[in-house]
Amino acid sequence: MYRRRRKSSRIIGSKRGVLRYVGGSVTMVQMNGNVFYSLCRFFSWMVTVNLKKSLIIFGMLLIQGIFPGASVFIISKLFQEVILVFQGSHRFTEILIIITIWAVIILVDRLIQPFYSIYMEQLQQELEDSLTRQLQEKAHRLRLETFERADFHDILSRARNMTEPGEFFNLLIEIFDIIRSIITVSSVIILLSAWNVWLFVALIVVALPVPIAQWIQSKSTFFLKRQQTEKERVLNYLEKVMTSREAAKEVRMFGMSSSLLRWWHNMYWEVANSLYRQQRNQNIVRAGLSIIGIFGLAFGVAWAAWSVMQGDLLASQFGAILIALQVLKDGVNTIVGRFSYFRDMLFRVNDLFIYLDLGPEEQEGKEFVDAKENIYVEDVSFCYPQQQEDTLHDISFTIQAGERLAIVGDNGSGKTTLVKVLLGLYQPKKGSIRYGSVCLADADLTSLRAHTTAAFQDFNRYAFTLNDNIGYGKVEHMHLQEEVEYAAKLGGADQVAASLVNGYHTPLTREFADGTDLSGGQWQKIAISRAFMRNAPFVLLDEPSAALDPKAEAEVFERFLCMAKDKTAILVSHRLGMARLCDRILVLKDGRIAEIGTHDELLRLKGEYHNHWSLQAGWYI
Repeated sequence: MYRRRRKSSRIIGSKRGVLRYVGGSVTMVQMNGNVFYSLCRFFSWMVTVNLKKSLIIFGMLLIQGIFPGASVFIISKLFQEVILVFQGSHRFTEILIIITIWAVIILVDRLIQPFYSIYMEQLQQELEDSLTRQLQEKAHRLRLETFERADFHDILSRARNMTEPGEFFNLLIEIFDIIRSIITVSSVIILLSAWNVWLFVALIVVALPVPIAQWIQSKSTFFLKRQQTEKERVLNYLEKVMTSREAAKEVRMFGMSSSLLRWWHNMYWEVANSLYRQQRNQNIVRAGLSIIGIFGLAFGVAWAAWSVMQGDLLASQFGAILIALQVLKDGVNTIVGRFSYFRDMLFRVNDLFIYLDLGPEEQEGKEFVDAKENIYVEDVSFCYPQQQEDTLHDISFTIQAGERLAIVGDNGSGKTTLVKVLLGLYQPKKGSIRYGSVCLADADLTSLRAHTTAAFQDFNRYAFTLNDNIGYGKVEHMHLQEEVEYAAKLGGADQVAASLVNGYHTPLTREFADGTDLSGGQWQKIAISRAFMRNAPFVLLDEPSAALDPKAEAEVFERFLCMAKDKTAILVSHRLGMARLCDRILVLKDGRIAEIGTHDELLRLKGEYHNHWSLQAGWYI
């Protein structure tokens, strides 16, 4: 991971990876194509999750992999003893001893299998649990502006694929089956080379082209699929729009179904045809490689027969070689047959590690933030990732402790962006924000968020119960019903609870049993109540009345003024009637501060605020 400053927001391809400019810094994301590295890192992680189970599984794999080679050797000895007994130079009891050893090997192999399956299932479950937790923890650590990038969501989509049911189990099966087959093939080849070194050389020459070709093919397939990640995300989104309950009304109302289906159909076949052309060419190559394998097997038998005639091999060894060649054929077929999927899975594991290595992450500062102090914003600019123009330009102002500040402006003027920068959710491109003497760049953001609360304009609608939707405003107190109901009363969600059959314990979605749907205004009351759940010294409401009727709006604002008493509060609103009751008003235009002052001061300026006030007042005159 490498970071350096750049002046523009863009992606720069390089041989080592992709430079990602995120919130004022550049992150080198290693696009490591070395599957051996991925495999080693995967094993290292697996051992870290459960060392004991990993070692037991590897031990069983080693034993199972060696058994076929051992069986070939024992069969060779058995053939030799049968010939010697037939010639009268050995006794039959020696044959029985060899048969007993052979039977014990087969019995041990059969007994190992159920224990192997049990340990595999347990290890797979532990790995999936560990992976899911790591993905979620990583998402929590990444800076929020990283989620504004399109290419980040491509990486995240590929990483999430590894958490799909059965993916890890399939990966483990493929890896361990290939490892077992490699051990088997290696043990048999070593045995054959001990009998005749030229037979070993011939087998290597015949066997190598197949896995090499498969290796190259699987790599090209993977990178084709990687290039199509964004198209596949669009396909998934179109499927969701065409089948989701939320979009069903507008899809029918505006007759969008045919257009969406045609869009999906064209893109689907664009992706499918690319894969088809590649797989068609690869299947032709595979057919040729299969023919090579058959000739290689025949060549091995002929060579062994010729070696017996020349006296380089015993007749008993020839019989064992026939079995060994079949074992080799099965082992190589397993390796080759699973190799494409195996390599594809390893590249996906590499994508997973790319995601886990992503940056930048939120800093873990040591300075405690006291939200009761004055807030100083000094020359702050901010630019969203992959955008050329700054959203905020040279913003400077001070919020006094206990002050109620309204932020107003047109849509797209930067109001919501500014409050997210103030809360440390976004890191400014330049400038600084200080809470008292503590700069946010050096601050412990956890301490800041523990003493702030907010209801955002783009709040989330959780498919949980009403109780949980409010209680998550203060997780450590969400089990305290009195606090939940008090927050609901402050935000107006108590009226929502009264209208529900199961009250606070009603799931807020029809996708679950006994659930229900709510209106936009009801959801907004819940979001505000969630913010009021935390009795913090710094309060932010972002467009709190966007979906409320006038009566509910007046009630919420009255509660906001009451709650904000002796606290620092920010109100983002289009409604200047609400803004005028705050101590000061900050007017944003095109990402810059146009004006700042009290309601009366701004009216006297006859500037931007005066124009907005006159325009809104005109609707009521």
